[in-house]
Amino acid sequence: MIIRRLSETLVLVSDEGWADPAQLARALNASIYPGVEEVVAAYETLGVYGRPQNGWEDWIASHASALESKAPGARRHEIPVCYEIGEDLDDVARELGQGREEVIAHHLDAVYHCFAVGFQPGFGYLGPLAPPLRGLPRRTSPRTRVEPGAVGICQNQTAVYPSASPGGWNLIGRCPLCLVDVDSSYFPIEAGDLVQFRRISEVEFARLRWQRLN
Repeated sequence: MIIRRLSETLVLVSDEGWADPAQLARALNASIYPGVEEVVAAYETLGVYGRPQNGWEDWIASHASALESKAPGARRHEIPVCYEIGEDLDDVARELGQGREEVIAHHLDAVYHCFAVGFQPGFGYLGPLAPPLRGLPRRTSPRTRVEPGAVGICQNQTAVYPSASPGGWNLIGRCPLCLVDVDSSYFPIEAGDLVQFRRISEVEFARLRWQRLN
């Protein structure tokens, strides 16, 4: 286990043996250790917030071992996407040397792991992309406003913007659903979840507008 103290109240912990840090973070938060305020997962690390009392390393190790023996299944979500209203789809296809339908097919073909949630509430970093879609950088001129539900790709990841915000990812489609509601603490996608996209028409996009994911 590798431990790095980033501040008086934050320790970064990682271990090559962890199959799913997000599942481990959930287990740890369900049986919190004295002095620990919260455990947050991102990619291959855990952030331990607070001032944990002695023995907290053993607390993490024991939960990690228990999870390995149980092998819990990740939650899965299906997110509808209308690619016909993807603002950058033509540019993405041209940049990748593919047709529009090829880009769409590659995006639909993968089951994505939510590595982390950040940037804005409910923004899940999903990946990895299928090899034919990888490597696109951020737009040279980020948009000052990306509409809620916009589906973007960048480098080796994809994401859905849950709320309107500035953004520089390449937008290839749009999801009609409500994916976050801060006031009611509605955050359906968490680190460790699995996500697959489903293609829908503009008619279905209008029918599903603002419905919740689950």
